[in-house]
Amino acid sequence: MSVPSSPQQIPSSGSSRRLTELRAGMSVLSSAAADLEVGGQPEVRVLPDGRLWLGDLEVAVTAADVYQAARGLVAAQLHAIAQVSGQPVEDHALAWLVTLQTNEVMVGLEDAVREDDAA
Repeated sequence: MSVPSSPQQIPSSGSSRRLTELRAGMSVLSSAAADLEVGGQPEVRVLPDGRLWLGDLEVAVTAADVYQAARGLVAAQLHAIAQVSGQPVEDHALAWLVTLQTNEVMVGLEDAVREDDAA
């Protein structure tokens, strides 16, 4: 793997920005797949300037690039689910939000129990 000796400049044109977001999206997707035991875990390192180096793609991206890419992946997934189910995107988005909020509450409760056990 080659890491640039000088940080790559952030792309300024729209198509370059979109390409960077797509590359970040590929890295997010391949990492998620690897977490589910599909494929290998790609290397991601933090560069001194705070950007992430995506080793499998040999590109440096910002947190904003990763966020936009993840956002695009989730939007595509919601759209696909809505098309297959015949229900509006809103129904699925709200269901995901309720699930995430429930998970957040459960994690908070687990943390509170651990703190009580430690005390």
